[in-house]
Amino acid sequence: MSYQLSVISYQLSVISYQLSVISYQLSVISYQLSVISYQLSVISYQLSVISYQLSVISYQLSVISYQLSVISYQLSVISYQLSVISYQLSVISYQLSVISYHTKSCY
Repeated sequence: MSYQLSVISYQLSVISYQLSVISYQLSVISYQLSVISYQLSVISYQLSVISYQLSVISYQLSVISYQLSVISYQLSVISYQLSVISYQLSVISYQLSVISYHTKSCY
């Protein structure tokens, strides 16, 4: 009977040791999971920063696009004004040639 009790006691001590090992392994896993969770939170923050920067860049590009469209419009207006000036100069040139012709014909 005493032998059986000692065997049972030994088995219980082995089980207790195994449980302590399992408990330690679980604590290690818990720590690793907390590290992973922290890393994921850091990654999430970095992604949010990148997202904000991309939105700022997108806004800046839209502003640049608007400014370029304004410049394009202004250039088209200038081009039109230059064409009008060119036409007026051609008219003046024609008038001067007519005047010159008449002046020469009078003499």
